[in-house]
This record gives sequence, structure tokens and C-alpha cells, in this order.
Amino acid sequence: MTGECMEYLGAAHRRYAWLRVPVTFLIHQSLGTWGVFLAAPWVLVFLGEVGRHFGLKTYIAQTQWVLYGTPFFPAHVVLALVIGWILSGTLGHRSMLWVWILPLVSLCTSCMGFPLIGISSPAACMSLAFSFKLVYSWGYFGVHFLQQVVRIALLYSATAYSLGALLARRAVRVPRFFETMRSLRYARLILVVGLPWLCLRFLLTWPSVSSRYPQLRSSPGLSIYLRALFVASVFVTFVFAIAIGLAGRRFAVTRFFLNPSG
Repeated sequence: MTGECMEYLGAAHRRYAWLRVPVTFLIHQSLGTWGVFLAAPWVLVFLGEVGRHFGLKTYIAQTQWVLYGTPFFPAHVVLALVIGWILSGTLGHRSMLWVWILPLVSLCTSCMGFPLIGISSPAACMSLAFSFKLVYSWGYFGVHFLQQVVRIALLYSATAYSLGALLARRAVRVPRFFETMRSLRYARLILVVGLPWLCLRFLLTWPSVSSRYPQLRSSPGLSIYLRALFVASVFVTFVFAIAIGLAGRRFAVTRFFLNPSG
């Protein structure tokens, strides 16, 4: 009976094995585009809060400039490059090298009035198709449509994500670091680092934040605030994982988060 069950599971695994490649590609496609695009502002806000504890002041205008005030989206590019490099060295997925293709095709088709990414009216798409208002200059971002800003930012993020993956495979290879990253106990990282940080941060900041911004007390406002905390907790866990990867097995606290056989 056990043998028949194992044989059935093996046949089912082979039957759906072909789904692994497209599913993996779609996950990296989402992470390298929308994941980076949505996370970059919250990561900068979190870094600004950390900097204030060390006497470094940042302003909203500076944050906006780093995000959208230049034609190169430096915050998105740097974040995507680092994430792509680390995930490629850790996971070794070849599909990460090709996540830039769909955003590039979408940008090209949007110039013809048929966007693949984003939602906008046909009139706006045709206006884009005939105006070609893609004028870049430092200090003034000459893209006059939000949808076009999104598409270009997604393309830059996806390209940086794939470039980071390529660097991990070809140029900037750190075998010991990536081997340690593959030995991480992700469940422990989430339960010991990410989730406690999220809960503690919410309990400590919600009273002051809700009193300062009353609009956050509504359901949409609370949802936005929780998403921001979630992104920050993922970033904190990610940085903590990188620190473990750099430290290796030299300390008891790092060995707690690593598999013994790694």
C-alpha cells in the first residue's frame, strides 16, 4: 500500500513538474517589477526613520527625487539589483535572467496604444502613441502620464533584477555567502525576526501615528499602514538574513538560524 502511494505521488509530481518553470518565472516577474515598485517607497521611508535615530535628516522632497525625480529611478534600480543578485546566487533560477522581456514588450506596445501592463483609457493610450512625450532631464521628469511612468519604472526594475541575477552567475560570485544563504531556516527567520518586529512596531507606533494622522483610523488607512509595516518587516528580515550570510557559523545566534547540515 505504501509503495503504491509513493508511486502515485511520484507520477503526480512528474505530471505537474512542467508547471515549475512558468510558475517560478511569474513569481520572479512579479517580484522584480511590481514587488520592487511598491516596496521602494516604504523602504526609503523606513531607512529615513532609521537615519533620524543617528542624526541624519531626510525630507519628503529628497525621497521623491530619489524615487521619481530623476530619469533613472535610482531607488528602484538599486533595490532590484541587490535583490536579484542575492536571490539568484541563493536559488539559482535561470528564469530570473529574462524578467525584463515582458516590461520591454509592454512599453513598446504602449507606444502603439496597446499596453500590456497597467490600466488606462484607450484615449490616453492613443494620446501616448502619437505624442511620445518621453523627454528626460535632471530635476524634471518629462513623462506626462502616470501609466507611462509606471511602465518605465517596471522596465528599469526588471532590467536591474535580471542584471543582478547575471552578476551572481557570472561576475560577482561569492560561493560561501550564497551557500550560507541556502542553509537559512526561513521559518525561524519569519517567526523570530519578521513577525515579532511587525507586531512590536505596530504596538509601539500605532497610538502616536493614529493620533497624528486621523485618516489612518479608517479601514483603508489601516490597510495602507499595515502594508507599509509588512514591507518594512520583510526588509528587516531580509537584511537580517544577509547579516547571517555574511557572519556564517561563527556565532551561536547565527547558527540558530542555519541548518546543521548546511
